[in-house]
Amino acid sequence: MEKQFHYARARTDAELEEIGAFRYKCYRADNLIESRPEKTFLDEYDFVDSAHNFMMKSAGRIVGSIRLHILDAQHHSSATMAAFSDVLMPKMLSGMTMIDGARFAVEPDLGALRLAVARQTLRIYTRFANMNAVDYCVAAVVESRLELYRRLYGFTQMSEPRAYGNLTKQLALMGVDPRRSGIGAPDDFQPLAIAG
Repeated sequence: MEKQFHYARARTDAELEEIGAFRYKCYRADNLIESRPEKTFLDEYDFVDSAHNFMMKSAGRIVGSIRLHILDAQHHSSATMAAFSDVLMPKMLSGMTMIDGARFAVEPDLGALRLAVARQTLRIYTRFANMNAVDYCVAAVVESRLELYRRLYGFTQMSEPRAYGNLTKQLALMGVDPRRSGIGAPDDFQPLAIAG
C-alpha cells in the first residue's frame, strides 16, 4: 500500500455506492451487520442534508471512510442522534453545535497497518471539526474500541451501550470538548486538504 493518502467527499451517487460497498465489506468483517444480498451498507442518514461522506484512498482503492454530520438545534438528523437523543438534545437546545462521526470503516485486510490507516481516516473528523468550529464532538463506538477513543483523543463515555441502527452490536456514546482534547488543538498531523 502506498503511504500517500487522498481524501475526498462523495459527491455523486456512484461515489456513495462505492462507499456503501466498502462499508459493507468492513462491517461484515467486524460482524457488525448481517449479510445482505445487495452487498452494500447505506442508510437513510447518508442522504440527509447534514451528511458529509468522506473516503480515503491509497493506490486507487478506498482504505477508509467516515460519515460526518454537523448537528445543532435546527439540524439534528443522524443515526447517533436517533439512538442517543436523550443525551444529545439537551446539549443542542443549550446552543451547542456538534460534530457526529458515524459509519467509520477501515479496510480489514491491512494487518498491522490498520491502526495507522484508522488514525489517518480520523484526521478527516479532526479537520472537519476544526473547520466548523464545533462546541462538542461525539461518536457512537463499539465497546471493544472505547479505549482507543479515550487514548487517541480523550473521549469520555456518555452512555451505556445500546442498540444503534441496524447493527448487530450495541454502541456506546462517547464525547469530547474539542478545546480540551487533541481534536480542537493544533494537531500534529501533516496538512490535510479535503477535496470537494
